[in-house]
Amino acid sequence: MIKKELKGLDIKVYEEQLDNGLKIFLVPLKNRKNYQINYFTKYGAAINEFISLDDNKKVKVPYGVAHFLEHKMFEQESGEDPFSYFAKFGSDANAYTSYRVTAYIVEGSSEIEKNITYLLDYVNSPYFTDENVEKEKGIIIEEINMYKDEPEGKLYDESNKAVFQKHPCRVDVGGTPKSVRSITKEVLYKCYNTFYQPSNMYFVLVGNFDVKSVLKTIKNNKKLNNRESNMPITTIKVNEPKEVNTRSKELNIKNIAIPKSILTFKTLLKSMSGEERFKYKMSVDILLYLLFGTSSPFREDMLNKNLMTFLYSSKSIIDDIMLIELTSESKDPKKLFKECMKRIKNIEITKEDIERVKKVKIANEVYATDKVSMIMGMINSYLVDQDEVIYNRIDLIKSITLEDVLNVKKDIDLDNYSFVIGYPKE
Repeated sequence: MIKKELKGLDIKVYEEQLDNGLKIFLVPLKNRKNYQINYFTKYGAAINEFISLDDNKKVKVPYGVAHFLEHKMFEQESGEDPFSYFAKFGSDANAYTSYRVTAYIVEGSSEIEKNITYLLDYVNSPYFTDENVEKEKGIIIEEINMYKDEPEGKLYDESNKAVFQKHPCRVDVGGTPKSVRSITKEVLYKCYNTFYQPSNMYFVLVGNFDVKSVLKTIKNNKKLNNRESNMPITTIKVNEPKEVNTRSKELNIKNIAIPKSILTFKTLLKSMSGEERFKYKMSVDILLYLLFGTSSPFREDMLNKNLMTFLYSSKSIIDDIMLIELTSESKDPKKLFKECMKRIKNIEITKEDIERVKKVKIANEVYATDKVSMIMGMINSYLVDQDEVIYNRIDLIKSITLEDVLNVKKDIDLDNYSFVIGYPKE
């Protein structure tokens, strides 16, 4: 076991990799009463073409399999419901599927060894039958349709289609009703056996616990030890073009009173090391804060002119693609769009601006250590994006220069955007 520290935050992290490849990260916090476990595989909705480890053949599976697997992992051959099991100890269980990962989460304040054992047991014991797979299809299709009926869901769905030309991110994480109907238990086992092997998974625990006791519990888990692992995984990369698919699109959406819009800039990232990638991402955050942050002159100006009621900027990274998104609510979205473009083109950034925002970002890092869930989010973000924890995060933030932020600004192709507007449906 390796003991490390998140520099400047006084947080210890214990790293261990088991013989079967499972990577473990333990963050003990003696001054907390609760704990959170995140057991996840780096398999999400963006992967649907790969070399199957069952027969070493190339396979393309229907959209939505990762999400379908998440649902079915909670069905046990014994008939026991994992949610009910964890609830017996006052613990909460949850799970989610993104385009990049599928995660299984447990939060509690007691019986940690029992909860760990049960979590490892059921995630490492798939039980798929023709009957239970068929039963689940209706539930998932209903969930997909409910999401599409939500105004925000409809808008994001259309935005993804406008941004991507070939990538699976064009399709909702849950898939489509048609793709879900074509999923079989054989497909589920093929994906499970390839991507749920321990060497493709992470076990992260943050909160109040004893490190030695927890590690012993994990190492002694029979279901985990019986799993074959350390087999190389080959996914088939989608050659997504740099250009967006559709520059502009207008929709009529039910149940909204004010037009909503998403402006997305699409950028292909260069190959970077873990620390370089972190600095680049943080430079993007600093730029967005200066452009559209809560204390930015632009936001105040737009509010004073009654040109917006809501504006949120964010970034996301899928494979080697970075998306910068501006989600807004405005009575005149096209005019707000022009103002946003003008802001990006004409902003003047000084060294003093950079130093000021760096202090804000460092303060946020310190604040994040107050909550177990926020520390968990910090650790997970490293592992999902870079397969490693960045321990000198604060030093890297301090090292960001004006040139770093200006280089990020240069990378944003202002002509390579999609702009999707949802107008209230009469």
